[in-house]
Amino acid sequence: FDCVHFSWYNRYATKGTGAPSNVHPYELHLGNARTNVSQMLPYTANDMAEYGQLFDNLVGAFQEVFLWIEDVFRVHLSADYEDLARIVESLPGNIGSQVMPFASLVMNLNVWTEAHRDKWDKSLCLVLAIGDFSGGALVLKEQGLVFELRNGNFAVFCSSESTHFNLDFTGRRASFVMQTDIELDKWAKGHNGWSHSDFFL
Repeated sequence: FDCVHFSWYNRYATKGTGAPSNVHPYELHLGNARTNVSQMLPYTANDMAEYGQLFDNLVGAFQEVFLWIEDVFRVHLSADYEDLARIVESLPGNIGSQVMPFASLVMNLNVWTEAHRDKWDKSLCLVLAIGDFSGGALVLKEQGLVFELRNGNFAVFCSSESTHFNLDFTGRRASFVMQTDIELDKWAKGHNGWSHSDFFL
């Protein structure tokens, strides 16, 4: 694989806005269609199940780095930290996150990206470069910035508003991308419209 998503999503969720509070979601119908109860809650990427052991190993190996990043983020970007942490704290089962304040971790291995924006990312994302490499700078097009991220360096930017890519490199290079799905806002702010339901705790 070139990229693994240890991610939480809330895309295409079944909304409960306007649904009666005293009828169980399993009993709700709209015309001849039943309510899709399989997408009422946020869900994890398939990679979480397929590469769960890899995720556990990464968290174990990089735990101190992730905690340090969390501390730096909390001190220097406190308002953004609180906004993102609120979403993580709302995830089902009080699952938390190993990459606070973000909900998701994406691992890229020897990836050279084309210019793009991540329209599903909420506010800020963080990119951490890892490896023995030269080149591979992170470019933010609109800002005209080129970040020569070395092993252990990270950058924080708004990935949904900034066109970004990395330059070619030699050697072995990985990057961790920490981000939060913008659709998780709908879960944190009203449980996808089901917070009024008598059957939704």
